[in-house]
Formats: sequence, structure tokens, C-alpha cells
Amino acid sequence: MMDPAALRLASELGGALLSGAPAGAGGGLLLVERIQGHGLPQVLVLGRGAADILAPLEAIERLQADGLPLNFMALVPLPGCQLAATLELHRRRIGALVAALDVGLPWLDGQPMLVQRLPGRIAHTLPVPLPKAPMGPLEKARLQAFLPDWKKERRRSVFRQPPWREREDAAGWKGFETELWPGVALPPGTVLEVPPLELATTTALAGVLRAALRSATGGPVPFLPLPADPSPLHALRLLTPDRAAFRGPVPAWALALKGLLSLPAPAHFCARC
Repeated sequence: MMDPAALRLASELGGALLSGAPAGAGGGLLLVERIQGHGLPQVLVLGRGAADILAPLEAIERLQADGLPLNFMALVPLPGCQLAATLELHRRRIGALVAALDVGLPWLDGQPMLVQRLPGRIAHTLPVPLPKAPMGPLEKARLQAFLPDWKKERRRSVFRQPPWREREDAAGWKGFETELWPGVALPPGTVLEVPPLELATTTALAGVLRAALRSATGGPVPFLPLPADPSPLHALRLLTPDRAAFRGPVPAWALALKGLLSLPAPAHFCARC
């Protein structure tokens, strides 16, 4: 039986509910489509909640009203959704994408930025020592300038040596968990639950997104590490290799969507063909 709250949300946003996967796993996806024409290039955004997709929805509706030949899809995972399995199940339903953007990742302190590295998550029965995550002098300087009110100890505990936290899961396992940044070796006996992630910053996609934020906000937009969950971006790789994290106001979204239309579109396929 469909969750009444999910049905209400689908009605409010003009979307459809897609069942989850595998069968009986619970959860699912809310799919919101703004289709300008069959076979046109299309972009997908993935939000952690409905609020994440409101700005891109407003931007695409304005642009399509002016005739922009771009299709748009937004996805919101519902409670219990196994995202990777569900995206695999609905891959043909979603079709070919110019890019897939995770719009649910937060900017640090609400400032415009683009993501360079995200930490994974590890678990162990004991809090074993971890070396500092590697960080070059330029990245250190950018992070310090971006977060001038953060003390050195706070930056280190978030971006370089996160502390272990006690954890007990639903199955009764007791132990500790922490973040694992790219470049840090996995200690013996540690369980890697979510791999860390490095995103390319010299691609055409990154250039479009950075230019859109710069133009809309009038300020510099650095690429920085972000202490957030990378698993949705891992899952989006099932749909397209061109994926990134992006947030911004409606004007930034309008510029980004126009710019994405200039990127090469993959060969079209979808469930309607």
C-alpha cells in the first residue's frame, strides 16, 4: 500500500511514484518529469528531500516556457528506498542523461562551493588509529579562507582525522564508526561500509556548474572537500558517468541548465521507444 504522505507529495509536485527494488524491500522513488519533447537531451537531479528539488524545478519551468529544448527529471528517495537497486531497476525508465546531479549535499556554512572529495564510512569493533587525510597547501588555504571562523582543531577533526563514534545497529552489533577520507589506507579488520569518493574537477560538466554559480552569485566558487554521504553519488554512476553535486539559487540553476544543454548528449534510449 502506498504511503499517503508520498501520494500527497507526488500530487503537489506533479510527479509519479516508482516502486522500490528488490521486491519487498520497501521504499521507492518520487519521479518528477518536465518533458519538453521526446528524444531531447535530459538532465536528472537527485534530492534527499522534496525541498532540494524546488529551485531546479522552478528554473526548468521558466526555461521551458521560453522554449529551452531540454528535458528534466527529479528524483526523491522515499523512506526505506535502496537507491542503487532502485535506480538499476528503473534505468530504462529514466533513459539517457547528459548529467545527473546530487542536489541534496549541503554547502559548508551555506556558502556556494563545488565538491572535490567526500568521505566514506568505516566500522570497527575498536577505535583504531587513523592517519591524517592528505591535503595539499592550496586546498588547506582554500578551506581556511572558506571557513575563517573554524579553529584548526575543528577543521582537522572534520576533514583530516574524524573521531570514532560508538554505534549499535538494529542487528545488535556494537562497535565504532567514523569517516574515511580519500587517500587514507583502510586499517586491518575495518569494514568499509561506504567508499570515499573523489569527483573530477577539470571536466566540461564541472566547468559549466562553476561558471553558473560564479555568474549568479558574483563571487569565487572553490572546489572543496565536503563531510557528507557520497552513496547517492555512487548510485548515480549507474545512470551516467557525468555526475556532480550542485546547489544554488534559481538564477544559478537557470544558467547551469542552459550550460548543460551545450554538453554532448548520449545516444537516446528510454522506455517509451
